[in-house]
Amino acid sequence: MRPLISIVVPVYNKENYVSRAIKSALDQTYTEFEIIVVDDASTDRSMEKVAEFKDSRIRVLHRSQPGPGGYAARNYGIREARGSWIALLDADDAWFPEHLTQSMRIASEFPDIPIISAARMSEVNGTMKLDPFAKRFISQGSQILYLSDYLEFACKGLRAMGTNSILVKRDSLYRNSIFPEGRAERSGDLYTWVMLIARMKRMIWSPHVASISYRQASFVSRNSVPSMRLFHEMVSDLEPYIDERQSKALKKYANKMVKYAWLENKKASSSIETSELCKSFYWDVDFIYCCKWFLVSLLPFEVLVSLHKHHSSSR
Repeated sequence: MRPLISIVVPVYNKENYVSRAIKSALDQTYTEFEIIVVDDASTDRSMEKVAEFKDSRIRVLHRSQPGPGGYAARNYGIREARGSWIALLDADDAWFPEHLTQSMRIASEFPDIPIISAARMSEVNGTMKLDPFAKRFISQGSQILYLSDYLEFACKGLRAMGTNSILVKRDSLYRNSIFPEGRAERSGDLYTWVMLIARMKRMIWSPHVASISYRQASFVSRNSVPSMRLFHEMVSDLEPYIDERQSKALKKYANKMVKYAWLENKKASSSIETSELCKSFYWDVDFIYCCKWFLVSLLPFEVLVSLHKHHSSSR
């Protein structure tokens, strides 16, 4: 008997897109699945759109209050899942039809690896783009990655995991709340991917193209910002499960994510102080990087934006 997959789809005010997401799940060539739609207290017609699908594999759960980033909704769906594998799909994105079939093929080839991910496409202003990790490795076939591998590539902007491509073996989960609800408004999934591979030790990346993300359709409130504190605390959260070498790599990655969160806070006109950036850095592993960004943080933000644009246009 083929393993059951639980597809968790958090929904908050996605009436224009949720039908596309659910249809892409129902159109999978692998058919042994359930779809858990978690209504995150939507106020539009999202649930009416969901109700148009008459398929017994769809279950709808409801939350009374929306949670930032959909983290609480995903956790709720994972807790209610019945499948051997958990798959995630955002309500404004879609899967390609062979995604689950290809993922289960990889699972049978690597039965001891509890995390599967795959290549991802995005549509930006009508242009289709392959994710940077896939661009580098899609011609080389499957890749087994350990934490240090994942962090090394992620520091270069090559992330092997994404929400719409990941499947996790349910009996390998250390708990049923893997997303940082209550700790971040945005980019908490980046914390989750690191936590998963640190706790589960390794992952397998498949070269099949799993999903397409519609960037112009996705809505991320500019009032929500990543949490510097979450990325700083990521190190202490995971140190019980990693060795000294991995800890050093994790701190370097944390520094980059802290810098990213600081920039996003500045873009949102947050009153965040430069001292917060200094306190959040791990200076012992990358003193030059921390010094550079401390000095940059002293510049007026308008100057920083101008320098970034100049650097980007000259590449």
